[in-house]
Amino acid sequence: MKDLCIRNDMAPTVSLLYSAVEENSLRLASIVSHMTQGELYYKGSCQTKNSTAQLLRHIANVDIRWIWCVKENRIPDHIERTYGPMTDENGQLPEPKNQPGLDELLRGHQHVVNELKSVCFTLTDDDLHRPLTYADDTATVRWGIWHMADHNRYHQAHIEALKKEWKQDRMIWALKRSL
Repeated sequence: MKDLCIRNDMAPTVSLLYSAVEENSLRLASIVSHMTQGELYYKGSCQTKNSTAQLLRHIANVDIRWIWCVKENRIPDHIERTYGPMTDENGQLPEPKNQPGLDELLRGHQHVVNELKSVCFTLTDDDLHRPLTYADDTATVRWGIWHMADHNRYHQAHIEALKKEWKQDRMIWALKRSL
């Protein structure tokens, strides 16, 4: 039976929110687990969509920024260099440098989940009400953690659509080749 885990080593509501992030992280890893390098960097039949690799990097990038926001700290330069900018010079999701493989992209994502876990150990349920400033807006810590889970799930739908399109394109390509 599926359920969100309430951990004894975290405040109850903090644990529930962390569990939602963790569950979506595991689901994401499962969705991409058997992707080839070609499928990972596939941008749709017209080459105009964000690839799964871009989306994986984007999810990690957004989430690490939320974690540092919750910590009430500026993102350290080494984290900024590791995860890169949110967008490229054209306002698009950047391509991961050197086309890292799936394992490397998933390790980066798991590092972010582990960072969140370490922050959640320190939070109380009262801390969840604390306001955070991000971009030109404010949100509570609770909303920030919830957003990490929601944002991950949102892009899982894009990845599933890319996988479907990849399979269709491969079938068309194989059919054309057999003629």
